[in-house]
Order: sequence, then C-alpha cells, then structure tokens
Amino acid sequence: MIPYIIYFIVSIFLEFIIIISSIFNVKIRKNYYNSYKQFFDLFNNLKNIQGKKIVLLHAASAGEFEQLQPILRQIDRKKYFIIQSFTSPTIYEINHGENLFDYKCYHPFDIFWISYMFFKILKPEKYIISRHDLWPGHILNARRFKIPIYYINANLHKNSIWYNKKFNFFSKYFLEKINYVIVPSQYLYNCVKEISQNINVMIIQDTRYIQVFDKSKKIPKNTFNILSQIYNENIQDSIMVCGSIDNSDSFILRNLNQILKYKKLIFVPHEVNKTYIKKIENVLNSQNINYLKYSQLISDSDKKNKSLKQVPSLLLVDIIGVLPYLYSFGTTAYIGGGFGRGVHSVLEPAVFGSKIICGPNIEMLDEAKEFKNKGFLYVVNQIAELINLINHKNQFTFFFDSYLTDKSAMNKFIFETSN
Repeated sequence: MIPYIIYFIVSIFLEFIIIISSIFNVKIRKNYYNSYKQFFDLFNNLKNIQGKKIVLLHAASAGEFEQLQPILRQIDRKKYFIIQSFTSPTIYEINHGENLFDYKCYHPFDIFWISYMFFKILKPEKYIISRHDLWPGHILNARRFKIPIYYINANLHKNSIWYNKKFNFFSKYFLEKINYVIVPSQYLYNCVKEISQNINVMIIQDTRYIQVFDKSKKIPKNTFNILSQIYNENIQDSIMVCGSIDNSDSFILRNLNQILKYKKLIFVPHEVNKTYIKKIENVLNSQNINYLKYSQLISDSDKKNKSLKQVPSLLLVDIIGVLPYLYSFGTTAYIGGGFGRGVHSVLEPAVFGSKIICGPNIEMLDEAKEFKNKGFLYVVNQIAELINLINHKNQFTFFFDSYLTDKSAMNKFIFETSN
C-alpha cells in the first residue's frame, strides 16, 4: 500500500510539471491531452472485439516499434485483439503501412489516475514492453489488475538508472514485480541478477536481429533506383556511410576534407530537422565541400537530370526512414553517438557486412561490445585512427544470419510457454 500512496503523491507534482511543460513542448502537449481524450475512443473500440483477448504492446518510439514488429506479425489475429501504444507523437501519427495491429493509442504518462484508468479499461491478457520505456506506476497498476508484464529486449546494462546503487531498493522492488524480464545475452542476465536474485529473468534472442535481417531483404528498389545507379558495386569500396551522427561527433565534421581524401560519404544525421541540416550545410560550405542533399537527388531524378550520374563528394541525407538501407551502398560505416551518451544502432550496418567504426562509448549496447570482441567493430578516439581504418579493406566476412536462431522463440514463450 505504501508504494501506491507515494506514487499518488508524486503524481500530483508530476502532472503539474507536465501541464507547465506542455505549454512549451508540442510532443508533451499531444501525449498529455490525448491520454485523457482517448478514453472515449477506447470504450467505443473495445465494444467490437468479438470475444478476442486483448494484448497490449508498447513502444516508446520508432526504434522500439521496429523491435516489436517480428512479434506483431506472428500473433494469432483470430484469438487476440492487438492494441499498440506509443509515447512519441511522431511515430504515433505516421502511416504504419502493414496491418500489424487493430488499434493504436498513446501510452499515458506515468500519473496514478490516468494509468489506473488506462489499465482498468483495457485489462489486457498480456502487457508487452520493449527495450526502454519502463515506468514504476504502470508496473504497479498492471499488477494491481493481475496483468502479466513481459519486459522484452530489456537493456538493463550497468549504466542504466535501474542499476544505480542510489535507487537499488526501488529497482529491486519494481523489477521483481515484473512477471518476465527477457534479456538477449548472458551479460545482461548477469547484470539483472546483480540487482536482485529474485527477478524472474531469462535469455531469449533480441527481436531486433530478426527485424533488421528481414528488412535488409526487402530494400525498396524503386525508392533507391537512382542511388543504385550512382553508388554501384564498382565504387562501393570508396563509400563510407556516416550514420546517426549527432553533436558528440564534432570531430567528423571538423575533419571532413581529410576523410574525403580517402572516401566519399553518405552522411546521415541522427536528428533530421531543418535546423540541424542547415547547421551541417553551413559547415560543408565553410569547408568548400561538394555536396548534394538526398531530397534534391530524388527531386532531380524525377526530372531525369543527367548530372546525377556524377557521385557527389558527400550526400547529405535530409529525410527520415532510409538509413538502414543506405548501409548497403558502402563497405565502411561510421556510427555516431560513441563520443556522447552511447553509440547508436550497429545492427543495420552489420547485416550488410560493413566494417563498423565508432567512438569509445559502447557500454550501453551489448551487441556493440560483442562485435568489438569478435573483430567486426573498431573503436577510435581520434581522426588518425579513423583514417588508418578506412584505408584498409575489410579482412573478414560477417555472417549476420549466424546470429539468428529460432525466429519465433519470443512469440512461443509469450503466447504458449508462459500461459
């Protein structure tokens, strides 16, 4: 009872902070107001589920939703009514293409009364959370209604807040309340057990591997037709893809001319917005670099501009959703974030057998550490090391499919074994 009382009191202050923040932040405003508004829609939609059991899957944003897709594709739609919740308005509002779920909604903020009503209305048969977006209040309310919680692809590494010794009591209390904590490796299993031996943790392969592998086999040929003509097999060795570049990768921007002596670049920022793209353009112009924007390339290809047959020194990607496929056009990939909070995803370049290079902060990404140990990934601390690496051809063949075991293992456990 005491945790619920504390949660209620904290929620009063939390909602006040959210209301104030929503005045200045569009994403917070959309999520907050829709958390209340959608209750009416939920009531109406749940009238037509025709005796099916509800399964609730939650993804904070695009990355987590990608991880859920292999699970979504295998759920028995005759038996289950699938509700997909999101935190980010950006991913909520886009057209998701495939018919992967029956209904989508905003996952409410972790405020006691909103969370309580959310789970009381839905009462799902299963509550599946992917990767990161784990909130104490939602755990308490789900357990209050005896809803089994599956925390999949759990990234409870030693740098996470759940591992912080200052919060050890709370981490133990809440993680022990989760029915199934599912991690992808022995290393993360050991990390979780260090928090508490009473946490019910098990190892099942990360669904991200499956999703990345499957997507690599479905490159949209029409979309990349013009790129295939320019970045053909004859020049792949001369191309480096710089993916998910953020502010921490400033040494790349400072040394572009030096890098371009050895490789032509496909440059993809982590945040693709007008402000950041303009900032990069200013840097490129100040260094007199010949570049072309991706949106311009596509536009010019529609006009059949013959000049597109020339390979620009740098292709600046200013649209979202194409990075995973762009790794197929080069043999070397520099992944951003390694000089900041942590390197971004390394699976997408790995599936195409790229030589992967990044900054030193790889502790938050289990597969990055594994790839480094096996010689598939190289850590650099300065520009000289990067230049040395991109000057040498790949000395290995990376068999990504060797990481794929039973593609249905996660679904079998959630929907069969654990029933």
